[in-house]
Amino acid sequence: MKSHSLKYLRIVFAVLFITALSLVFVDFSGRAALWLAWTAKIQLVPALLAVNVTAIVILAALTLVFGRVYCSVICPLGVSQDIVAWLRNRFSKKQKRKLGLYKYEKPRTMWRYIFLGLFAVLAVLGLLAVLPMSIAGIMDPYSAYGRIAGQAFVPAWRSAMGSLAEAQASHGNYLFDKVPAATVNFNMAVAIVAAITFVVVAIFAFRTGRGYCNTVCPVGTILGFLSRFSLLRPEIDTDKCNRCGSCGRHCKAKCIDTKNHKIDYSRCVVCMDCLNNCSQGAISYTLARRKAAPAAEEKTVDAGRRNFMVGTALATAAVASAKVTDGGFAPIKKKQPHKGIEPSVPAGAVSLRHFRSHCTACQLCVSECPNEVLRPSTSLDGFMQPVMVFTDGFCRPECNRCGTVCPTGAITPVSVAQKSTIKTGTAKVDASICISAAFGQTCGNCVRHCPAGAIKMIKQDDGNMRPVVDESYCIGCGSCEYHCPSGTAGQLSAKHAAIYVSGLDTHQTV
Repeated sequence: MKSHSLKYLRIVFAVLFITALSLVFVDFSGRAALWLAWTAKIQLVPALLAVNVTAIVILAALTLVFGRVYCSVICPLGVSQDIVAWLRNRFSKKQKRKLGLYKYEKPRTMWRYIFLGLFAVLAVLGLLAVLPMSIAGIMDPYSAYGRIAGQAFVPAWRSAMGSLAEAQASHGNYLFDKVPAATVNFNMAVAIVAAITFVVVAIFAFRTGRGYCNTVCPVGTILGFLSRFSLLRPEIDTDKCNRCGSCGRHCKAKCIDTKNHKIDYSRCVVCMDCLNNCSQGAISYTLARRKAAPAAEEKTVDAGRRNFMVGTALATAAVASAKVTDGGFAPIKKKQPHKGIEPSVPAGAVSLRHFRSHCTACQLCVSECPNEVLRPSTSLDGFMQPVMVFTDGFCRPECNRCGTVCPTGAITPVSVAQKSTIKTGTAKVDASICISAAFGQTCGNCVRHCPAGAIKMIKQDDGNMRPVVDESYCIGCGSCEYHCPSGTAGQLSAKHAAIYVSGLDTHQTV
């Protein structure tokens, strides 16, 4: 294949990959996730956290053979930066665009090590449950893109699909069984973090090309170490080069030293722009050439840097270790969740500690949840990580989508049969606001809607019927809380359900 075609081949793969990953976030039907969830699981940080050996080996092999193609094809935040850089180039003056917008800069090695070290420390603290892993996830490029997609693309897509569904329904055509509310998963704290991330990354991309990848991003630094030894790489033929400098001025990574005919392969993201902008054909993507051994003094410096990189990479690799009714019995209106109760996390999360030490808050499970149960937390001990809230739905026993899409191992996959035996929480009754126990009205919604048969109505001394939960059967699905009409019927004005779920620190088997 001719060198100038490689750039367009890379662009095609990058567009296909970011489109596929974005579809997993926005498609509320779950069909995209069946075929494309692997696009999230092959991201480097999630693969390390999930100890996904296959993905880690594939990414390492790709980097050692082709260089940092991960950053220009697989990483959604990297591809997004290329889009911003392209827009800058597209709207620049023609003369400046032809000349090139960049120039070679020496690597900011110290800053790269500082940010990588910071990420490694945060990740280790996350694994030890000292901090939620979502804090380290702020620096993970995949999770950063996930938050941007979850807070921007998902609401926009659902709004558009909802309008389309309503328009078609008026003509008797029903495209979707249900379109989730556009803003049901919107969370101000997550939106602020996503917005800040987007602005920072966009400014970096607009002003410095791939400066964010080669200064801040820990994934870029880790892969940069491997890419120095890649089998294939851009090489400069000094016999053909006329030192025009065009390749360096068009290099988004600013890694081509045209004066000395050197390319910093630890920063090169294999975008292939240099190949297309060399009028002499002096740059080609080819097998790495063997170079003479450096002087003794240079060896010492390189060894120090190499040892630091290896040590930090190993430390990071240690991270691996309309009106709704209940079916005709009572109207259901939006209630507020109870405060001060233990949070509930989905079946497959194993325990609250395991979940918080692995979840990077990418928001993929939140976007995928068809029951509108998973919501980002604003508590400091689980910042941005999803928890189950049963005000707009309940965790249906037949649904296991969150576990099938989670790329970090925070929610491990469980079958539908397994899920029905996993206890994630226990229902509690507040008799003071129960319309049956407190006011003697006929209800029993919680009994009728409990899929585990864990609730019974027992007569009290005053003659009123009160719901009683058999904790040995309750699995914490939240159906009772969602269907409780407390505050919407009779004499009550309560803002909360009379029956609610308190999560378990460690999940149990019933």
